Amino acid sequence: MKNDILYSFRRCPYAIRARWALLICEIRVEIREIDLKNKPLDFLNNSKTKTVPILIKKNSEVIEESLEIILWALSESKKENIKLIYFPENKKEDIFKIINENDNGFKYHLDRFKYSTRYENCDEEFHFTNAIKFIKRWNELLAENKFLFGDSPTIADWSIWPFVRQFRIACESQKRTNYLESSIKNWLDSFEKNRKFKSLMYKYELWDPYSRKNYFPCN
Repeated sequence: MKNDILYSFRRCPYAIRARWALLICEIRVEIREIDLKNKPLDFLNNSKTKTVPILIKKNSEVIEESLEIILWALSESKKENIKLIYFPENKKEDIFKIINENDNGFKYHLDRFKYSTRYENCDEEFHFTNAIKFIKRWNELLAENKFLFGDSPTIADWSIWPFVRQFRIACESQKRTNYLESSIKNWLDSFEKNRKFKSLMYKYELWDPYSRKNYFPCN
């Protein structure tokens, strides 16, 4: 295998954060955009979880979790001191704690707020209210610093902003207002207005075994 392969879905926040890490770490991979409603056999054969993203390394080892892909990207990057910058030793415990808060707390309520019809006896307003509690807590951190743990981003910011973006999109679709306070809104804007965002969200054709290879980033 000549290239590491990333199976991805453009709008999935887990896939977004994995791609963001690859962008920042300047790692180029073969990208395979898939349809989650019609998952290709090759993907299913390689993934135990059957969810994106997954990374297949050149040695055929499979990385199933987006956070693990982020950590792999840091370890593979040739950029100087990148681990010290984005995953500082003295902040590792706090970084893992807030990512876990997002993945196992905020995401639970976000899904049931955004996709309430998919869940039986789901109270959309209850889950919106509980999602807002996380948003307000993060806003308090961002009111003190530009990023979650200081004036520079860490992998905590990489890991959480795609989910806050999804929350914002859900609120907009429901015509809700005043759901993001200024600090967290500015923080989210800093990612969406970043010059790398266009490359991050580039729309690839769906992959199949006979399609030509596509690479991420595309330039």
